[in-house]
Amino acid sequence: MNTPPAERRSAFARLRNSPHALRSALVLFAGTIIALVWANLPDSNYEEFWHLPLGFGIGSFTFDLDLLHWVNDALMALFFAHVTLEVRRELELGELRDWRRASVPLVAAVAGLIVPALLYVAVTWGSGSVGGWGVVVSTDTAFVLGMLALVGRAMPPALRVFLVTLAVADDVGALAVIAFAYTDDFTPAPLLLAAVGLGVIALLRFARVWRGVAYLVPSVLVWVGFLLSGVHATLAGVAIAVLLPIFATRFDDIRRAQDHVRAFQMAPTAGYARTAENSLARAVSINDRAYNTLTPYVSWFILPIFALANAGVRITPDSLQDAFTSRLTWGIIIGLVLGKTVAITGATWIMARLRPDALSPSLRMSQILGVSLLSGMGFTISLFVVELAFDDPIDVSRAQIGVLAATVLAAALGAIAFSVLNNRERRRFPDRDRLLRPLDPDRDPVLGDPSTAVITVVEYGNHTTPFLAGSTEMRQEMVGRFGGDVCHAFRHLPLEEPLGRSTALAAEAAVPQGRFWEMRDALLAQAPIRNDRQIRRAAAAAGLNLRRFEHDWMRMIGSERVDQDIDEARAMHLTQAPTFFIDGRRYTGAIDPDSVNSAVAQALAAAQAAAATVDRARRP
Repeated sequence: MNTPPAERRSAFARLRNSPHALRSALVLFAGTIIALVWANLPDSNYEEFWHLPLGFGIGSFTFDLDLLHWVNDALMALFFAHVTLEVRRELELGELRDWRRASVPLVAAVAGLIVPALLYVAVTWGSGSVGGWGVVVSTDTAFVLGMLALVGRAMPPALRVFLVTLAVADDVGALAVIAFAYTDDFTPAPLLLAAVGLGVIALLRFARVWRGVAYLVPSVLVWVGFLLSGVHATLAGVAIAVLLPIFATRFDDIRRAQDHVRAFQMAPTAGYARTAENSLARAVSINDRAYNTLTPYVSWFILPIFALANAGVRITPDSLQDAFTSRLTWGIIIGLVLGKTVAITGATWIMARLRPDALSPSLRMSQILGVSLLSGMGFTISLFVVELAFDDPIDVSRAQIGVLAATVLAAALGAIAFSVLNNRERRRFPDRDRLLRPLDPDRDPVLGDPSTAVITVVEYGNHTTPFLAGSTEMRQEMVGRFGGDVCHAFRHLPLEEPLGRSTALAAEAAVPQGRFWEMRDALLAQAPIRNDRQIRRAAAAAGLNLRRFEHDWMRMIGSERVDQDIDEARAMHLTQAPTFFIDGRRYTGAIDPDSVNSAVAQALAAAQAAAATVDRARRP
């Protein structure tokens, strides 16, 4: 039976609009299936193909590797560079920067490295396969995030943050295992070449060279040096990524880029275009640009090719019987599925008891259990370590079958767990796009009269980022354009801790003086807020009595309202500031004055039309 074209288009549209992690996992899964089918075809040439040599020669000099080693040594170096770039970003600017937030998933990740390895060793002790313990220490980030996007859509955003932090720390541990446990035939001399390349990268970083192409040649030297030394070449990607410059985007760079873009708009010439392009590139660190450049290649090419080259396990009744009667296979399954689940859930439970404030209030242990089950999907790095840990083809086959079985089992158990959790979440919050608590003029700062307004606009926002400069313009246009037909209210969503919360409390300290909106505008003018001096300057600019403001700010006047706003935002899974609710429904369009006010105009017209219909129906 043929699928109707409309349904096919709908399916493709759903896939195109699905989360990136889900699409990436589906492509990785497709590569795995193709490899398994290819390897099990009659007279398959799977092994022969991946051992074909590929290289180049210049005169008497030749350099070649077989296709499998090009994938595992070269392409996977880019994968590990991509992982390390994310690790550095999290350490410098993200969740791992705040030890209080990061401590629970970090401790869980360490437990998730140690406990599975101990279980594997216990199961395989005395079998000659103990050296493969590194197979069970890693979690496949791409598969797990994809599965969470597929089966955990009703879960709070904090769960994904927990999983990403866990996966990043897990990847660091896996890289350490590869570096120290699976490096053979070490030849130190070629590392001098790698040291030269790393030295050049360090000099370029010190000189603040912002053109990414300048880092390319020394990066190739580093990779060649690692490859020739016997240290696994993938670690070259780690070393390079550690040294690449990273910094938060500075407000001055944003303004400079805006000026150059504006100049190009006024005079669209090649010179102005190049200047604008360069100023935009300089505003973003090499780390961010390299990460975003590599992401599509890692997701759509490197990981699927890796799966295609490494997941082609020859599966026959005899190989399955041999594998599932082998302690090696069961050691991997038990280590990944049971070990990861017990370690991550247990460590999180202990940390939550020792430090109750370290785990996000929106997370529950049942959700952590679901993530722990999914973390048993070792796949990518597990298959990678299989090739390093075992030389005997029979052991390689047993280990590969164990990794595949553990991945399938962990995915199935995680899907069942999240199915139960999703049903529970849907019963608690049947409609997450609806405002959880209606506007309350006795509690919320408001512009307009709710009793006479046709519609309400509730904004969940903060005061600290430089990207909210249009908020004042948006609000002024809304008031001027719609007058008393619209009532606008503000609620706190301070995403940037700790100054985000401190700034929210500063805004609350202006309420007793009746100057909340003036204080909000003054804070936005000072953004990005980096210290308390900027908050005090904003208070002066807002016309506040500074002695009274300081007293109320230090006493944390309004902290209960701030905390309630944050809790409700978490319950509605709000991850972006600002987020608008127009007449009680979440607005999901572009965040700029024209787009938001256009949506307000449409909602106002619809409400007025509905009111007119009701009036006509009431007339005799």
